[in-house]
Order: sequence, then C-alpha cells, then structure tokens
Amino acid sequence: MKKENGIFKIRGRVPRALTVERARALLRGDADPLAGAPSALERARVLCSWSESDPTAAAVGSTVEIRSLVSRPSMNGKVGVVVSANASTARFGVRVAGEAKALALRRALQWPANLQPAAEAVEVGRLILKAAEWSPQSHELFPTAARKRAVEVMRLGYLIAWDEERFDSREGAAPELADIWRGFVLPRVVVR
Repeated sequence: MKKENGIFKIRGRVPRALTVERARALLRGDADPLAGAPSALERARVLCSWSESDPTAAAVGSTVEIRSLVSRPSMNGKVGVVVSANASTARFGVRVAGEAKALALRRALQWPANLQPAAEAVEVGRLILKAAEWSPQSHELFPTAARKRAVEVMRLGYLIAWDEERFDSREGAAPELADIWRGFVLPRVVVR
C-alpha cells in the first residue's frame, strides 16, 4: 500500500468501500472477521458504538458522512473515508471521492462533531458483529463448509434429544435439550 496524491492505493488501485453485499460475500467465502489491524471485528464495534463516549471513534479507515461544516457547506452530506487522525491537533483527515485533497476536520470537544458514520458502514459493522459467532440468525453468513457442519451437529443434537431409551420417562426433555444444544453447543463447535 502506498500513498499517491494523498490517496492510499493498494497495487495501484484505490480500495473500494466495503458494502453490505460485499461483506456478506466475503463472510460466506470464508473471510476472517478477525483479520487485519485493527481487525474488522474491532472496527465494526467502533462503528456500532459511535454514539458512545469514545473520542477516537472516527478511526482511520472508517467510512463517515460529513455534517454541519460551516466553512464548506457544499461538503455536508458527502461520504468519505478517514485517512488520518491526530489527537494532539484534534483533527481528522477525510478523503472524499472527487476531491483533490483530504479535508482537515476539527474534532469538537469529545465528539467528532462534523463526522457521522455512514449508514452503509454501520450496516456493514453490524453484519460483521452478527457473523462473529454462529447462531441461527448468522447461519447464512458462514461459509458452506461451516453451514454443513452446523446441520450435522444439529442433527446429532436431535438424535441425542429424542433418544427414547435415554429419556423414556421424561417426554419434555427433548425440546429443552435441543434448545440448549442449539444455543450452547453449536456456537462453540461451528467456526469459520
């Protein structure tokens, strides 16, 4: 990765934004949500907790929407990527597509007042957090091999839960055991 004209490029190409569809495809294709520095999982947590009291929420690489700029009102509503953050000067550098250079935005008090996470970026962050651990809701976000393993492990759970020799005197044990199996065993067994 190198910087040309104020834009970071990877092998001569400008990296494209991570859309929800692309994140979903990467997760299904066995992408590791813990890869990178900071990890995609950590960046997702930052995006989803933006409104909390973290003054460093606008981490480098975050997709943001510019808001309430007085000096350049034409930039309000545009989406960009944070390319630099300087705690000592309380400024963020934001690269907006089509602009010659990155904007330097001052952070007001604790909050980056002129920045808000882009809706698409927050949605991607939520998707990555959702896909971190297996659940019935995140099943479709796992690679094919992991989904097949989840089905096999759940079938095993049903065989154990409905074993007539083991639970002949307790009719109600089967659904409870299947629920425990789904909620506790599968998330620990099914991994990327």
